[in-house]
Order: sequence, then C-alpha cells, then structure tokens
Amino acid sequence: MSDHGIDYTQQVLERARQLQLEARRNATPRFGPAVDGVLWSRIRPGEEDEGPIIPILGILEFTLKPGIDILNESRPPRRLWEAALRYVCSIPGCCAVEWGVRLDKSNHGSGPTSLFCLVHWDSAAAWRKFQHSPGFTPIIGLLDSDVYVSNRCAKLGPLGAPRQGSGGDARDRATVVDVVSVAMAAEDASPPERRSAFEEAWNTLVASVTNGHDGLQHSYAVWLENNVVTFLDPTPAEAAPATRQAVFTAFLTWDGARYDSRHVEELCDRLRASLPSFQANGKTTVSRKAVQLVNQTPQPEEHHGAPRQPVAQHNNLASILDASFPRQCSADLANLTEHGYQAVDRSIRDARARTRLFPAPRGSFRFQGELYEGNTPVIPHWRRSPAPFHGGYHCVDVVWMQLKARAPKREGPRIFNQLKDQISALPGFVMASWARDVEHKAKLAVLTVWEDQHARGAASQDYRRILDDFAASSVHLLAPLKHQALLMPRCLGAPWLTDWRGPYLELISFYVPTGVVERQLFEHAYGAFIRFLIATQHEWSHLLTKRPLGLAGKNRMTEPSDIAGIPSACIVEDDAGGWESDAAEGAEESSGSRHQLFTGVLIWESPAARQEWYEELFRLACWSYELFGHVVDTLGILAAGGIEARFVELQREYRR
Repeated sequence: MSDHGIDYTQQVLERARQLQLEARRNATPRFGPAVDGVLWSRIRPGEEDEGPIIPILGILEFTLKPGIDILNESRPPRRLWEAALRYVCSIPGCCAVEWGVRLDKSNHGSGPTSLFCLVHWDSAAAWRKFQHSPGFTPIIGLLDSDVYVSNRCAKLGPLGAPRQGSGGDARDRATVVDVVSVAMAAEDASPPERRSAFEEAWNTLVASVTNGHDGLQHSYAVWLENNVVTFLDPTPAEAAPATRQAVFTAFLTWDGARYDSRHVEELCDRLRASLPSFQANGKTTVSRKAVQLVNQTPQPEEHHGAPRQPVAQHNNLASILDASFPRQCSADLANLTEHGYQAVDRSIRDARARTRLFPAPRGSFRFQGELYEGNTPVIPHWRRSPAPFHGGYHCVDVVWMQLKARAPKREGPRIFNQLKDQISALPGFVMASWARDVEHKAKLAVLTVWEDQHARGAASQDYRRILDDFAASSVHLLAPLKHQALLMPRCLGAPWLTDWRGPYLELISFYVPTGVVERQLFEHAYGAFIRFLIATQHEWSHLLTKRPLGLAGKNRMTEPSDIAGIPSACIVEDDAGGWESDAAEGAEESSGSRHQLFTGVLIWESPAARQEWYEELFRLACWSYELFGHVVDTLGILAAGGIEARFVELQREYRR
C-alpha cells in the first residue's frame, strides 16, 4: 500500500477509535459472536493458532419483516434467501446448512414470522471466515425486521452434530425440530462435573418421556458459546455481563407426521421441576420453540479455480443484471475489504491524474459478524421526501417515438416544435424538451414538465388527444407511441430539465412483481445501490471531518465536490423518478398487472463515462460477490420482470 493509503487508513482507524471512546461514555455494551471468549473480529482468517480442530455449529435466528413470505419459492424473498445460502455454502469449511421457520400458533395463518438457520462448520477457522464475509449480511438486512437478530454458536464433539434430515428437500418428511434452551447462572454450569450431571439428567428425561414413541428421530444438545463485548479493550465491568450466564440448547428432531407437541411440553415441565437441584447461584429459565424444517443444504453453484473475469462488455445496468454472477466467496476474505479500499484509493489518484475518467465504484463493507442482537444493520431506503427543499414535485410526461431511418435528425426539431406549440397552451404546462436516443438512432423522446400531478391530471385528456392526432397523421412513425410518467423535485429558479451539468440522461425502468412487500424490498435494494455502491469517499470524509452526510438531493457517484480535483461520472437524482403509479395515478396500470414499474434517473457526463463506469461495475461484481456482486444480484432478483434502460441526449433547442 502507498504511504498515502497507509496514512489514510490510520486516520480512519484513529477516528473510529475516538468515536467509539466517545460513544462508550453513554452507551451500554453490545455483545458480538465469539468462540472461547474471543470476538470474531479479534482473529483474522488464517491467523488462528494451531490446535485441535473443533467443529462449530452456527445458530442464526431473525424476525422477518411483516408480510415476507419465505416459503413461496416463486417470490423474491425466497429467492433472496436462497442466494444468500448459496453464498454461505461456498465458504470453505461449510459442511451443511439447515433452515426452517418457527411454528407459532399466534400467527393465525399470517405466515411465519421468524427464521431459524443452522450452519455446520468444520472448524472455528471456517466459522470466522463466515463472520468476516460481507456477502451474506445485506440480504439478511433486507429480510429482517430490525427487531431481533441472534447470531450464536456452539463447539461440538469431534464428530460434529447430526443433521436434522437425510439431505435434500425436507418438506416431504415434514420434519419438526423442537429447540429447548435452558439459561442458568454461569456458576451453576461452570464445573465440568455439574455440566455432565445436567446433560445426564436431560438425556434421562428425554428417554423417559419419549419411551415407546417412534416419532423422535434423534436428539442432541450443546452449550452455547457466550457472546463477548464488542468494545475495544473493554473494562472488567463492561465484559462481566457476558460471563454471567450459561445456555444449554437441545435439538429434538421429529417426524412431522407423528409429531405431538404434548411430549415436548411434558418434557419441559418435568425439566423445570428438576431445576432446583441444579440451581444454587441464580434463576434458571427454560424456553422452547418449534421449527418446521424447510430444506437442507442448497446445491452450491459450479465454479472453477480460475479467476473470475468478465467475458463480455456491459455498458448498461440491464445487461449487467442479465449476466450471471457466481454466488461464491472470495479466496482472500481476510484482506478483501483492505484490497477494496486500496483499489478505490488508487482509482482516486488515477482520476486526479486524469489517467482514468473517474474513481471506481465503492463496494459494500458490512461484515456478517456485525449481525447480533441490538445491532441489525440498517439498509439504506430509497424514499421520496414528502416535501422537497424547494417544495413539491413537477410531473414529467415522457413520450417515446420510433421513427423511420434518418428521421430523428431531420424531423426531430420539427416534431418537437409542432407538439410543443399545442401542448404549451394547456394549463399547468411549465416547459418541454426533446431527447435523442444515443443507442438507437431512430428513437427520440419528448418530455413535458407539468406544474404538479393535479395540473397533469387536469390536462391529461387534451394532452393525449394532441399526441393521438399527431400519431394518426405522421408519416414518420414506425411504431405506436409509448408513454411514461415521472415525478421530479422542483428546482430553485429553473425547471428541472435545465438544472444539470451534462445533457445525457438515463432512465432505468425496473419491473418489480406486484405486492407491498416487494415494493418495499426493492426500495431498500435501490437505496443501497445508489447510496452505498456508487458513493465512494462521501462516508469516509464524514468519518475524518465529522461533517453530516447530507444524502438528500443530487448525489455524485464518485467523490463529493468538496474534495478538489476529482471528476465525477454521474449524478444520481435520488429524489426523482420512482413508481409510475405515483406519478400517473394508475392511468398506465391495469388491475391484472403482474408487475409494478419503478424508474430511476441518472445524469451522465458523457457516453464514455457511462460505458467505463458500467464496465468497471461488471468487472468488480465478477471479482467480489461480497463487495459488489450481491448489490446487483439483489436488484436482479427483485426486478424479476426485467429492466429497461433508455440513454438519451437532451437537445437544447427548446423554447420556453
């Protein structure tokens, strides 16, 4: 790494340490996953001391967002979850993944509310690789309700733990797993002989309650590892809460066809009755949850040892999302984020030296180990402000035309002026412009800006009549007109169409399956795309200077303008576009539509900048699923109906 890179990294680390010290004055400790009392982040993958290899069972549980249907294999939430599991299975040392949904009688048919996942690792080293990997966390952040996340683990015997089923799909066997947890004072479970006595008593209870009942397939039990405080150099008082409790967890696997919850209820009752003989230093509690096993380890995607390199050029997001990204962990997880920061740092220097057009996209650096109770990551959410800074929104009608060969260059200005002379007489009209499709020479668009949605609605009938008359009389049209509606924030002193640096506009339309949850999931994914993936130094400069992030309005895809000498490829109009039904008030939708349309707005400096940026994004997504690939993969999964990108050059010969 260059001296500049080392200095910058040291500044970031020192600033992070200062922020943590400030936060600790008023914050209660948080406790992250650990093995043998060592936090996952204290040992980097590959730095473990040589010793006996002990299998690890990872236990993940989180509450689903309301309305998430994880059981429907055709809906985006299930496809997101399966993508995450395929990635987990690619991490070296992963032996198996089993998951299910919690059976809760209070659901009343509303669907599962929480998800339970067991990941079998061949060693603590493999478990730490998982915790250091950023490719799993963002997808979980989309599905999780931000209420409760449990990320615990347990050391196992040399043979590990039995699988809940024989592999493959578990639904035919309707396997049910009862998870019984006993939390007791650490003093009551610390001596090995007391743990052995408790385990023996538990096994005796299981045998007596299930005697003669052949529905129980197998059972096993583990002692959970204690999570530890995440503070740097914690004081004894801060670290103490992690050592005050011991948790014994048992898994009883039943044939669902012969499952009777009364057996487990009786078992728990008899266990509670026997607890006084084991508790001497504190209260002991027993909890139980039943889990319907859904399926076993998903088949990992085929991949080869050769480096993953792009095989084709991609100059737009639609082609990138159509590409196949292997959901495979990177070979060097320990240094992945460091290499990512170094790459962005080099690209900034190259852009300043003008050896490239702009800095590289910035990836998503969020570790799986940061998933624990009280620390669920917040996924950025695309949201339209109810009242923009300058007040209200313009409504923009876009009509797309395909003309005969050579017609746009010759006929474009004439067609635009003909339509504008008629449309400008309508009430609520603000301005109009036309744009030439850069990639399809025979296509053009006419953009009409209305004062607001009410004005557009009042003029819509006359507006459509003008366009229909034009389409019926024009000899230049090669196909029927296509309509689109967008919302744009009002700009101070000038309509939106005049308020940009470059004339190149990209409208990206995403076709998202219908449903409120699908809409919300996509808004989160799109927000992560525009705010995390394409904002490079903005967050870093905030860490060093404590300036507010200020993400509203225009956001540069590269470094912010207050760092001199850095060119930018694009500006994101993150408060522009949105759902077409919001702008068109349902005029373009039918009740039987299978998809809802979301349009994002990007303003590019030049076609060359756009092509280079997308090619760089595709290369990086192939290089690292963790930092880049999962972002575009998630967009592709959620926009299951496909996407369409229109790249146009706005023409300046409009008349106010």
